[in-house]
Amino acid sequence: MALLDELKADQLAARKLSDRLKADVLTTLIGEATQITTEEFKRGVTEVTDEKVVATVAKFLKNTKLTLENLATERARLIETGGDASKVDERTKAAETELAILSSYGPKQMTEAELREAINDFRAKNPGANVGAIMAHLKTSFGGQYDGKAASALAKA
Repeated sequence: MALLDELKADQLAARKLSDRLKADVLTTLIGEATQITTEEFKRGVTEVTDEKVVATVAKFLKNTKLTLENLATERARLIETGGDASKVDERTKAAETELAILSSYGPKQMTEAELREAINDFRAKNPGANVGAIMAHLKTSFGGQYDGKAASALAKA
């Protein structure tokens, strides 16, 4: 079953179970993944591939992780100033649930050790490779399977 079909089936199931958060996340994800840009259309792209869906899931995962980081910062600021952090806690719980939902559709993420090994293997085969070359290799070989910030930090080390 294509990933898009799986998303649609799971969205329908979530609606039937009145799981509003999951249904909303999947609706938004499906909408974003199925958009074909003008440039893609000009190149003859008329259908959504699993690669495009995976890339969209990866984008959503990145944004949700960023949201969680921002919420943690905001919560710390509120606690420090004696403010009420209950609304931030609610949003954090929702974002964590969203992250769990999205993670189930994304590719398996590389561990830091696996990422380090991939970078070291590339360096061994390409002595003197710069950070840009390493990052380009990772993108072509492992696109969507690693954290870009962590990869960049390891490539620079």
